[in-house]
Amino acid sequence: MANKFREWIEDRTGLSNFLKVALDEPVHGGAKWSYVFGSGLVFLFILQVVTGIIMAGFYSPSSTSAWGSVYYIQEKTSFGWFVRGLHHFGSSAMIILAIVHMFQVFIFGAYKKPRELNWISGIILLLFLMGFGLTGYLLPWDQKGYWATQVATNIIGTIPIIGDYIKIIHQGGSDYGNFTLTRFYAIHTFLLPISLLFFLFIHILLFRKHGVTPYWKTSEEVLKNRVDPFWPDQIFKDVVFAIGMYAIIAGWVFWNGGAELLAPADPASNFLARPEWYFLFLFELLKYCQGNFLIVGTVIIPTLAVIFLFVLPFIDINPSKYPSKRIPFFSAVFSGLVAVVALTTIAVYHDSHDIHIQHQKEDLEKQAARAMKLAARGIPPQGGTSIFLNDPVFLGEKIFKEGCVGCHKLKGDGGENGPDFTNFGSREWVSGLLKNPKDAKYFKESGVMPPVSLPYESLLDMTEFLLSQSGDLLNKNNDRIESGKDLVLKGNCVICHPFGDKDAKKMAPNLTGYLSETWLKEFIRNPADLKFYGARNKMPGFDKFSERDLDALVQYLLTLSRDRILVSEKDGEKRPYLFGLSSPRTMTDFKNSSFVILQTGLETTKRKSM
Repeated sequence: MANKFREWIEDRTGLSNFLKVALDEPVHGGAKWSYVFGSGLVFLFILQVVTGIIMAGFYSPSSTSAWGSVYYIQEKTSFGWFVRGLHHFGSSAMIILAIVHMFQVFIFGAYKKPRELNWISGIILLLFLMGFGLTGYLLPWDQKGYWATQVATNIIGTIPIIGDYIKIIHQGGSDYGNFTLTRFYAIHTFLLPISLLFFLFIHILLFRKHGVTPYWKTSEEVLKNRVDPFWPDQIFKDVVFAIGMYAIIAGWVFWNGGAELLAPADPASNFLARPEWYFLFLFELLKYCQGNFLIVGTVIIPTLAVIFLFVLPFIDINPSKYPSKRIPFFSAVFSGLVAVVALTTIAVYHDSHDIHIQHQKEDLEKQAARAMKLAARGIPPQGGTSIFLNDPVFLGEKIFKEGCVGCHKLKGDGGENGPDFTNFGSREWVSGLLKNPKDAKYFKESGVMPPVSLPYESLLDMTEFLLSQSGDLLNKNNDRIESGKDLVLKGNCVICHPFGDKDAKKMAPNLTGYLSETWLKEFIRNPADLKFYGARNKMPGFDKFSERDLDALVQYLLTLSRDRILVSEKDGEKRPYLFGLSSPRTMTDFKNSSFVILQTGLETTKRKSM
């Protein structure tokens, strides 16, 4: 029965003949590991197609729902984080392998006659891969992808005469928006795959016609006498290489916990954008090509490099494949490689030592974590950054930047009239205050508080006790708290600082509930109150803040310390003015409220209010 069915299929399709033609290719000189790169790229392309199709079933190419759909893929679908990780890191692996393959072809002289068109089609395929990376980076519609893609399109816009037109066509207008995303999605999922498949077919067809290019020292006798079949000899090596690549990529996905997803794109934010790693060299090059020379870095040098690669087979007409016979071309190609690696390394080094970039990285990580928590509760129908609209931390940060940075510095930016709020309320911040109140980070020379002249361990004990007054200290050390309590209440602190209602009119702030939510609110409203600084106060009061704004500011201040619990995260302590609900509710109530919960990447379902 099975034989008859096989004969029936063969009679109508000629499948066995097709497989014979496809698999019986002779490999002159024998199967080798150096021939696996091309097949490896085909495998990675298939991996990208499969994972891309899976994600396309959930993805919504709209500026309002794109981020939410990627969040759903990442957090809600079974192994969605793994599939997206394979797709994300697989794209980088594909570009790396394509570059390695290109240099292997160059070293072997496989671009020479009669393989000129094979080389040219390979360069075109590499450019398509770069296009995949550029267009795919925007699709999550998160902060990094949004701004990094703007860097790339702005570079395109510097092309004389046609640059602005190309930029507008890609963006779908003069600004980034919904049309930008849909066009990039169309290019990424339709135009580029179809184009790549066409040139890949040509590339493989030409490869089959001319065969592999052996190592230049391989003798004609070896090429004639040793001929291995493509199946199974070379395919075995190709499969082993593909399995190895998959294992490395999958391991990298597990190591990183999937691909990164930052907070939703915010066009109004002040973001120091950087392109993806494979465009960093060009980004760094532009730093040396300013003003009238900008076109040199954006157009002239990249264009000349691509033209050189295209015409290489026609200017290197020496039939010899020995590197010693191709020194000028080796020098040119490897000088370009060294320049790209050097510029990329310099860009990475500069960013790693740029305090603003590092602070932004920390802020992005915090913002991303916050976005994930808020998205888990439900994504409003407006999508994207609307998850932050009723978030106290987001609102508090805005209030701080508008009303506090004039006097208070935060991570290197801001005024210097008041204490530096970097790590405000942390163990490090409080212990530093005790050790040297007149430090530039605190009250400077205007401070009247003397330093606490005690051993470092005692300062830590006092810090633990003081912060325990807030009731939201993480990883409390009860032994230190007891020891610190004795040092504070039985030491010199209470000479100036009242504790409790007793002696409430002493000259320094009351330490009861120090840096707690209530303490901070009262202090911000009226720092001149006798409970705090009285007549010696220099800070203006903010008694006109609404309860919502004041609470939001305090919530934000609490996030500046990694040692504190965000009060709005405590179950059962939700406030109606924090999230726009009509009455205080628990987390369960919040999840069931009239928010739109993203169910799939293509549509949302409104859940009924209780």
